[in-house]
Amino acid sequence: MLGIYTRLSKEDGESNSIKNQKREAIQFAESKGLPYEVYDEGEGISGGLDIEFRPQFERMLADMSSGKITAVHARDSNRIARNTYTWVEFLKAVYDNNIKVYYSGVLQNLDTPEGKLQAQILSGFNAYQIDKQSYLTKRSLLDNVLEGKAHGKSTPLGYKADSNGYVVIDDKEKPIVEKIYQMCLAGKGSTTIRHYLNDNNIPTRYNKGKGTFKIVNRDTGKVTHKKKSDVKWSDRQVQSILQNPMYKGKRKWNDKLIDCPAIFDETYWDNVQTQYKLNANSKNTGKKVDHKYLLKGLLECNNCHRNYYGRTRVSKKDNYYMCSSKRYKDLNCTNRSINIDVLDEFIWGLMYDDNLYESMVKMITEGDNPKKLDALKEKVAEYTKKIKNIEKREEKNLIRLNEDRISDSQFSKLQKMNKAEIKTLKELLARDMEEVNVIENHKRNLKQFTKERDNFSTARMSEAVAGTGKLKLAHKVDTIVAPYNEKKRVLQKYIKRIFIEYNKEHRVYIIRTSFKLPIEETAHFIDDNYLYSLNTKNNIVTELSFGQNTRYTENTYNRTLEKLLSKELKDNLTLSKKTSKA
Repeated sequence: MLGIYTRLSKEDGESNSIKNQKREAIQFAESKGLPYEVYDEGEGISGGLDIEFRPQFERMLADMSSGKITAVHARDSNRIARNTYTWVEFLKAVYDNNIKVYYSGVLQNLDTPEGKLQAQILSGFNAYQIDKQSYLTKRSLLDNVLEGKAHGKSTPLGYKADSNGYVVIDDKEKPIVEKIYQMCLAGKGSTTIRHYLNDNNIPTRYNKGKGTFKIVNRDTGKVTHKKKSDVKWSDRQVQSILQNPMYKGKRKWNDKLIDCPAIFDETYWDNVQTQYKLNANSKNTGKKVDHKYLLKGLLECNNCHRNYYGRTRVSKKDNYYMCSSKRYKDLNCTNRSINIDVLDEFIWGLMYDDNLYESMVKMITEGDNPKKLDALKEKVAEYTKKIKNIEKREEKNLIRLNEDRISDSQFSKLQKMNKAEIKTLKELLARDMEEVNVIENHKRNLKQFTKERDNFSTARMSEAVAGTGKLKLAHKVDTIVAPYNEKKRVLQKYIKRIFIEYNKEHRVYIIRTSFKLPIEETAHFIDDNYLYSLNTKNNIVTELSFGQNTRYTENTYNRTLEKLLSKELKDNLTLSKKTSKA
């Protein structure tokens, strides 16, 4: 099979387009009657990149080594590599597997010493070209900056590039910068300034741009994309403008400060810096209280997918987890906050729920898992034995070669076949070993979790009873006593994510919890009076200890219980899974 490799650098012209490269290569393959597979790296990919940053090239090398493809076609050597290390790896795969190489349909002679030397010289020249281009680009950028020219679109708010590319003050944006500095000098902090800018619909620099940019959640690593036109002012944007020395005529470039047009004189700028520090420090006055939030980093809003964060005071006047969108009134998703003590107690108790624990034990110790594990281990042993036998066979072939019982070409052919077989077996071995490790990790986690459950003392509470005659609550609630740090460690170790959603119509919270354990995701309803929680899967209702300290009447308890157990609630309340891929 012919492997067709295509790639386009940013500096390549239209004649080198991916479309043209594919068309030429496919015409060549069809004229020779060769089956083919295209390895398209795409546009904007430099030939100077290392292999790990060129996934299609890496895949092609693997297919060359496995024997899947026996020939490679590219427009020219530049398509393959402009990096000496990458070129050496390519040639190694060519020589080891007797691969034919075609550039624009012309077979390259890489078997002779002259052919190898020519290929090496060409590779060195390609690497030299890209290194030289990189040096000249960096030098040109520095020269432009020293000359007072803009670098792309990187000028900060208040500046622009004129028709000749020189940095000049933008008269339309300059008043925005002046207002920000005036407010800071008047004692306003970055949050107040940010609210003023957003409330008055003053555009950010991003608002002028098209396209999107990505945001990475610091707790989950989850990536979301946002339109540049939707960007609002943030504290960080304001702070960046207030601290940028370019506004006093000193442009930063790496470790250099280069003269440029100034919006403010140096004395005024320095006075603003002094006031900026005073404004920032004023927020930190008074006695600092270090509040502990048990579920920090685990909570996510099921409406907008931002993190929930804790907010409390010593007086407990404020004591709730809230969606971080509430920090910005123009971004508030309106999902309701939830009491910290209630959610902490509920989630901690969930980790020691006997039903969940029994479900996990059953999943690991019964059913198909033990049989599957035994079958996988048998396969692993079989693959290992076959690999050892092939390695012994290779040793015998080497002895036969040294004794002139087989020729060099016969030895190379046998060695190639053995390598391909070993590669396939190792891939199968790695796949099954990974599955074995997953199952055995579940067993180890269960053992460790069981041990940790037993480490904490359990204070059995009285049986919670509430009813109207027909309804009877008979679920015992356990309070697991443990130090804060131990609780934090256990929750971070075994819980993956907790999603929170409040339904206004039915006045209930929907709490979905996913685990780092072999347990299915759970879904619970909690009424907004924090009296009960309902497991939606098995209909078990648990009375929350938080509710026992309130002054609600028995009728309130009964009505709440009836609501949670009602068919209407289950029929109308959809457990929406709006979560993005976490």
